[in-house]
Amino acid sequence: MHSKHPYIVALSILTLAGCSSSIPPEERQAAREEINATSDTLINRLSERYPDLPERLAYADGYAAVSMSNVKIPVLGGGTGVGAIYDQQDGSVTYIDVNRYEVGAGLSMGTTQALAIFNDASTLKEYRSGSWEPSVGAEWFLGEGGQFSSMSLAGRDEDVPIYLISSSGGGAVGSAKVVSVSVNYDLTETGLGENRVANKEPIAASDVPPKKWDRALPFYAQNVIDKGFSLPKPFGISVIYADTFQQMQLNDLEVGFRGSNKVPIDFVSFDNNTSHTQTPQLKLDAWVFPFMNVFATVGKISGEADIQFTIDGNDFLNQIGEDCSRIINKPVCILQERSLTVPVVADLSGTNYTVGTILASGWKDYFFTVPISASYADMRRSDAEGFVLNISPRVGKQIPLKGTQSIAIYAGATYLDSRLTISGSQPIPGTSESIDYKVEQENIDKWLGLVGANYNFNRDWSLSMEYGQNGSKKRQFVSSLTRRF
Repeated sequence: MHSKHPYIVALSILTLAGCSSSIPPEERQAAREEINATSDTLINRLSERYPDLPERLAYADGYAAVSMSNVKIPVLGGGTGVGAIYDQQDGSVTYIDVNRYEVGAGLSMGTTQALAIFNDASTLKEYRSGSWEPSVGAEWFLGEGGQFSSMSLAGRDEDVPIYLISSSGGGAVGSAKVVSVSVNYDLTETGLGENRVANKEPIAASDVPPKKWDRALPFYAQNVIDKGFSLPKPFGISVIYADTFQQMQLNDLEVGFRGSNKVPIDFVSFDNNTSHTQTPQLKLDAWVFPFMNVFATVGKISGEADIQFTIDGNDFLNQIGEDCSRIINKPVCILQERSLTVPVVADLSGTNYTVGTILASGWKDYFFTVPISASYADMRRSDAEGFVLNISPRVGKQIPLKGTQSIAIYAGATYLDSRLTISGSQPIPGTSESIDYKVEQENIDKWLGLVGANYNFNRDWSLSMEYGQNGSKKRQFVSSLTRRF
């Protein structure tokens, strides 16, 4: 990627502005080539002023350079720039974005290039992983001027030699400043891809340098990158909203009286038993393996469960062992030769907890995913608790749009097994008594088809929506906003 001599880069202010933001995939190779094409020119200018520079570079573990645009007015100022870090031990190149923030006296405006030399591998590694460098001092420049200085990496004793050269403008500044260094993942070949899952890329050109994964997760990332896969950023945080409506059936009714143990009893269930919930959630996820993501969510659940069933009075009296053949009977005997209909609207306000995994892979922008999750809903305000098992195989394609934007469209199916346990009491009409009950509510149809889309603003942000339905018995809408890092 870089020229024969280990030299670093200077860019125009126009190039700086473009490279410090997201760069479209089709423009990245040209940006790298432009950086490398200007490296010899810059190093020659520096070598004319500092004859010892080539020797110092030859013995260094690595070096970095940036080209900065600077603006300083009284009190506030700063600059932005891009550059690269060259590791002379393994030949890798890490392209970086640099931002400087200042508070202090003085005026300045112009463009400055800086070359930093790393004399030990650990210092180079720390800069390459990103850093914040506070410093206090004074500087001045006017036109084609040059300076030599040094700065310390926070928490370390070693100084990093820095060669500075100003290519335009002028000024004098005394200030406190913070310089941030971060990896430019558009230009750096790390194996980071545009897709949201591991994706098998077309065969790379022979002149493209080897990709070097620089993150702790996923495990075995470098192995699959070496086989031609690109990977998404490993961590994510999402805000999710889900709305689910289902027709339900009732099972396993148990009843009791005056606090006695509940016993199973025959009953008749009606067809209008439903469950309708809305659930905003916060989700955290991580790719622990290249093809396996794990996640956990927590959120508030709200909604209602409508249930209605009828029990036979004689069966109930027999179950509780009540003798209604006496001259004076207990009030509960009013149910003799009668039936009791129990209509209940259960409040499903509570907290929803979910854990799950996603198995996924892609090939040339086509992808296949299988999310699997288990949820528990604790409705503290009512005598209800729910369990949900969800498996959602889907297949889709990611379509590139303008710049770094893309949209992924997909279709699939969802297996949703929802079970709700509802407990409560029902007054016996005409008496001051009530019966206690517990009933299981289960969704009738487990499967529904779904379609969805995921809009990727860039590698960091995405917005997704999906909708599934099975006739009039089940429907589900899910949307999410995700930030990856």
